[in-house]
Amino acid sequence: MRPRWDADTVMKIAIDDIKASPTELQFVEEVSELNRILAERNEAEYRLPSPLQVSLLHFRSGADLIFSGTIQGEFVGTCSRCVEEYPAPLQREFSVTLSPQFHATQREVELSADELSAGVYSEEHIDLSALVDEETLLALPSQPLCQPNCRGLCGQCGTNLNVESCACRPLWRDPRLAVLSTLRLPSQR
Repeated sequence: MRPRWDADTVMKIAIDDIKASPTELQFVEEVSELNRILAERNEAEYRLPSPLQVSLLHFRSGADLIFSGTIQGEFVGTCSRCVEEYPAPLQREFSVTLSPQFHATQREVELSADELSAGVYSEEHIDLSALVDEETLLALPSQPLCQPNCRGLCGQCGTNLNVESCACRPLWRDPRLAVLSTLRLPSQR
């Protein structure tokens, strides 16, 4: 059994080739499609500069197909506080179970929460590239930060406070207390 790459560099494996005994695959996943997805979703704060290393184990358990493995690589993020780019390692362990999609009869059937969240397959091939892409997107941090204690930019002059200090004075005042600034003490009259 040999997985195949089709013309669009998508890694696919035939369902009939997935046996009960575990089979290990190692391959390199190109990132052009992932970068396109990130750009379309307006998530330009991330990009993947190089291909991902994928180590995958697959086997069959009855009609279910089980995939587990690791994805390793690197991403470049744009910090949401200081707007500087930074490289970071990307590593994700995953385990996915796909069940066959059964076609419902003429009547409507209400699905349980477990059935709604389960992965299904209905074709003759499993697109491993789509599985890797999904797991990679889940591995990206929800908020890109160059470091946990990033100080960000000065709101007045735009100086990167991680690199240098600025002489700006904080101007922010709590609007709920604005009325207090109009009060005068007897000595100020």
